Amino acid sequence: MEDMAVLDDQSKTCVVLGGRTFVGRCLVMRLLMLGNWIVRVADSAQSLRLDPSDYKYDSPLNPALSTGRASYFHVDVRNKQSITKAIEGSSVVFYVDDADSCNNDFFLGYTIIVQGVKNVIGACRECKIKRLIYTSTADVVFDGSHDIHNGNETLLYATKFKNVYSELKAQAEALVLLANDIDGLLTCALRPSNIFGPGDKQLLPSLVDVAKSSWAKVWKRIGSDGSMSDYTYVENVAHALICAEAALGTRMVIVSGKVFFITNLEPVGSWEFSLRILEGLGYYR
Repeated sequence: MEDMAVLDDQSKTCVVLGGRTFVGRCLVMRLLMLGNWIVRVADSAQSLRLDPSDYKYDSPLNPALSTGRASYFHVDVRNKQSITKAIEGSSVVFYVDDADSCNNDFFLGYTIIVQGVKNVIGACRECKIKRLIYTSTADVVFDGSHDIHNGNETLLYATKFKNVYSELKAQAEALVLLANDIDGLLTCALRPSNIFGPGDKQLLPSLVDVAKSSWAKVWKRIGSDGSMSDYTYVENVAHALICAEAALGTRMVIVSGKVFFITNLEPVGSWEFSLRILEGLGYYR
């Protein structure tokens, strides 16, 4: 990786753990478009398989791979050695895991999400990484039954979580925050809510499935009860991650060891949001 540094004396090397996840892909694109980052894309696949979107004229990933601006590392977060290999020599680690990483299997989820974070933190400390930015979820403060109005970062973790994933993410987030300012590592965590946008393979497909099914009318009656939710466009999440990294370097006291909710700041009715998305896709109410 030393050869890549000669591309630009001003370039910084970062690692995007989970670089082929929904948020990870968007983050990689934005980092490459900034032009001052050498990006290591790290994910669980044995090798990098580019999608058709990666070959588009305006996609920076394929050209970056050919010039050395980007590279790929196979990483299993359950194996600290593979993490160390990917992050050694970099200055920043963005950690974005996959929401499908546990599928309600507590043991599997624990080994990937919680033990994985422990391994990432340990590898960062050993490799003298300067900054670690973790993508958490707003659901760590939501119990699934009590509404939250105008919530902020003073909210405590939920005492009862709505699913296994949220509980494990809360544990992982706490470990990241506790690791702040140990062995020179600065950390922070972001909590986006209901991420959507191009490349979404969870929220959008589920809406389309309902729109195609005979359950659509029933779902409308259930979803039009006035409930409001926060949503976050995926590019806003990627932008927030980059801002968090910059803030850790310049406003350490305000940001390090802290958590931040990231949303579009436009709470909207769940059914109304769904209708807007589906109408944009040609499914009319």
